Amino acid sequence: MLWVLNNARWFSCKVMTTYERISIALLIPANVLYSLALFSHSWFQLPDVSYGLWVAKYCDYMSCQIIPAFFTEEPVWYHILQGLSLFGWSGMMISLILLTSKKFDTSIPNTWRYHKQMTVSVLCIVSVFIISLCLVMFYGKLDESHSSATPKVQWSAFLAAAACVLQFCAGLLLTQT
Repeated sequence: MLWVLNNARWFSCKVMTTYERISIALLIPANVLYSLALFSHSWFQLPDVSYGLWVAKYCDYMSCQIIPAFFTEEPVWYHILQGLSLFGWSGMMISLILLTSKKFDTSIPNTWRYHKQMTVSVLCIVSVFIISLCLVMFYGKLDESHSSATPKVQWSAFLAAAACVLQFCAGLLLTQT
C-alpha cells in the first residue's frame, strides 16, 4: 500500500483509462478501510464481549482481557472465517497491484493480460462477495451461538462494509471498458 502511495506517477500515465484511475482511487481507500477493520476487536458486540476477526475482548466489572479469537468457543469456525477474510483481502490487494504495476503482467496468462481490466474486475467482485460472506457468516454464527442476546454491529464491521462497497464500485467500473 505504501509503495502505491509513494510511486504516484502511475496516476498520470497516458495508457491508463479514466475508469482505471477512478478504480484505483476507490481501491486505495477500500484497502485502508479493510486493513483497519481486520486488526480491530470491534466487529460485533455481545454483552461483556466484543468480537473481532483475530481477537475477542472480554470485560467484567474489574478489567478487560484481550485474547486470540480462536481460543473462544468455536476455534474451527474462526479459522474458516479468518481464512476467508485473508483470501478476500489478498484479492483486494492483488487487484490494486495489477492495476498499478506493469511488473506482474508477465506472470499472468496471455488471455488474462489481454483482458486485464476484466480480470481485475472479476477479482474485485469475487473478493467483495468473500468479504461480505465473512460479515454475514460472522454475524450469523454469533447470533446462533448466543440466543440470549443479539450481536450489535460495531464500527469495524461498518468499515469492512464500506470497503466492500468501494471495491464493488471499482469492479463495476472496470467492466465498462
